[in-house]
Amino acid sequence: MSQMRPPVVMERLRRKVLGPLFDRLGYDLVPAAPDWSHRPTSPREVQTLLASAAAILERDLVAAGLTPDGTVLDQVRTFWSLIPTAPVRQRRGGSGFNGALQLYVAMRVLKPRFVIESGVFRGLTTWVIRQACPDARIFCHDPDLSGLQYRDRQARYSAADWSTADWSMLDPAATLAFFDDHVAQGRRVVEAHARGLTRLLFDDDAAGHRIHAHGGPAHPTIAMITGPERSPEPIRWTRNGRHFEQPADDALVQQAAGLIARSHAFDDLHRATGYSPARLTSVTLRGGS
Repeated sequence: MSQMRPPVVMERLRRKVLGPLFDRLGYDLVPAAPDWSHRPTSPREVQTLLASAAAILERDLVAAGLTPDGTVLDQVRTFWSLIPTAPVRQRRGGSGFNGALQLYVAMRVLKPRFVIESGVFRGLTTWVIRQACPDARIFCHDPDLSGLQYRDRQARYSAADWSTADWSMLDPAATLAFFDDHVAQGRRVVEAHARGLTRLLFDDDAAGHRIHAHGGPAHPTIAMITGPERSPEPIRWTRNGRHFEQPADDALVQQAAGLIARSHAFDDLHRATGYSPARLTSVTLRGGS
């Protein structure tokens, strides 16, 4: 009981004192707990959540041209058991339950021998990749590695942009690149193609009419490059007082569009799990140069 008292005291303090104070200042004060720490516990509700998520993921995998090895439901069940043991505790930024689940299942299907991860943040996605691909060689790139809560013992870390590294020692056909780095996604497509990579995963892909709700707009996004909303008019939006514009005739958009053979934005899974929406997109390129 004594181990439980400090969190209870802090929660009372947050609700009675700190919460109202921050509310008057125009801010929300919430506990720094990951969303997966809140979960159903009765067997029927757990089974409904897992089965619903698995059914959506199965459809997404087919649409992305991916063939599962084994049942997706079994993979979702495994992830459900794994995620409470995650060494990263994040509330703001990074992946939540849905994003981590999508990445886990995609990695289990793709089975890459080599993974290039651009954008590491606190290390949760690196941990997810390791759980899904225990034998893969992982290369983690992020300009700021000071906030890591999980550092993979076998991964190679670098603060340099992934595009500056020499990848000649990797087999492109056995390599997957995962981008969660808030850099123009069209640029990442061009860079990956130049290095012979054909299988990519992107986080934070956003259509033009939704990008205003995303932090760090990495435009042009995959949706802007491939989506039916492409028109002669530029896409404009405002976020945090800043104005952004994505020209329709951008040369990068045209170049990246010619390199993408197939793309699919996964369902956000919120209706199945109740957790914060995820934004994973699978991209297949036409073949590296």
